[in-house]
Amino acid sequence: MKENKQSFRRSFRFVCQGKERKIIEEMLSLQGFSWEQEKFFSASCRLVEEPFPLGSSLAGFFGFIYIQDRASMLPPVALMPAEGSFVLDMCASPGSKTGQLAQIVGETGFVLGNEVSPQRLATLRRNLQQMGLFQTASCCFEGQHINLPDGFCASIQLDPPCSGWGTIEKNPKVMDMWKEEKTVPLVTLQKELLKKAERLLKPDGVLVYSTCTTNVEENEEQLRFAIEELGLELAKLPELPEFAMDTPLLGMDGVWRLSPKIGDTQGFFVARLQKKNTGSSFLPEEKTWGEPLAKKYVQELGISEKYLACGNIAIFKDSVHFVPRHAKYLPQNFPWQGMYMGKVSKSKEVQLSPRIRMAGDLPVINFEGKEGIEKIKGLLSGQSFSCDFKEKNVFLAWNGLVLGRLKVKNKRLVWSER
Repeated sequence: MKENKQSFRRSFRFVCQGKERKIIEEMLSLQGFSWEQEKFFSASCRLVEEPFPLGSSLAGFFGFIYIQDRASMLPPVALMPAEGSFVLDMCASPGSKTGQLAQIVGETGFVLGNEVSPQRLATLRRNLQQMGLFQTASCCFEGQHINLPDGFCASIQLDPPCSGWGTIEKNPKVMDMWKEEKTVPLVTLQKELLKKAERLLKPDGVLVYSTCTTNVEENEEQLRFAIEELGLELAKLPELPEFAMDTPLLGMDGVWRLSPKIGDTQGFFVARLQKKNTGSSFLPEEKTWGEPLAKKYVQELGISEKYLACGNIAIFKDSVHFVPRHAKYLPQNFPWQGMYMGKVSKSKEVQLSPRIRMAGDLPVINFEGKEGIEKIKGLLSGQSFSCDFKEKNVFLAWNGLVLGRLKVKNKRLVWSER
């Protein structure tokens, strides 16, 4: 057994299920990885063997897995929105929890990830596209000023900026960077975000508040503020035997408080709050966003029509994006962006990103087994293969699972993200 050189046990989750997951498991095994299944979330696993960085695996490159600390997976588990529902992630980048929530609500749901930093917003969008999570969208606001109507959301994830004391193993200087006197602006911001979240919630709506710090001022004291000042109610979370939980402070029973466990889990705090059945919900009007692609062109691009049951594919100036069906309820002047799918040339031709699978009626070049893995690695490193395809694009597959799209140039198959 090749020993994992990491000082901590890395966790990841599969961004696929059923037959797809079995194929990706085989791909990872052939590349030398092994793992253990977690119980608290069916997609979560912990690495046993990591012969090279997991993010450099083919499964990682094509977005079928996502590396994430197991404690970081707890907030979406606490929220656990219904399949097909809408969720707002108020502070989303890099997209760990946004993507996990998208898995939970499924292809018919909708997760809107908000990020105030344009640079981090780009990271969020790139990660969501890499995972193929077309049921997601993004926007760029200061969290406390998200331009959505009061009473708009039934489910909100709030993981605000915090001191990060729980990440001390990965960031040894974090306690020095964020000494208690320096956390005052963070505590103030967290309160503002909680106020906004309470206003955005529908009656009986659910908010999960989480941080990666062990600081009581950013955790239990913020809950006390949410309960006593905002009128939210604490909904007790169930016990999780897979985690060693600390006793909550200030008598806040029913929350998850984890101290950093060296080599195992980072520190985290998770609480579930519910709005009382008071006030009113916002009743939105339906809208059309962008210029929807006609079914004829959807078919020509090799996109299965089954995805049109989940939303529309639309042109916005010179780019193509997916518009989840729930997005028709967003306010008219709300600036947002669905998952990027490709661009529109000056001649009005739609050119899809090679990462857009949504496999429909296009030829498939399928590689098998370990030899196939090496051929795919060659394609990704710039090699090309001869072909007789007349189409401009074909699907790249491994053991029957479509991974992405290859371009046909001068009777050669190439991987190109330009």
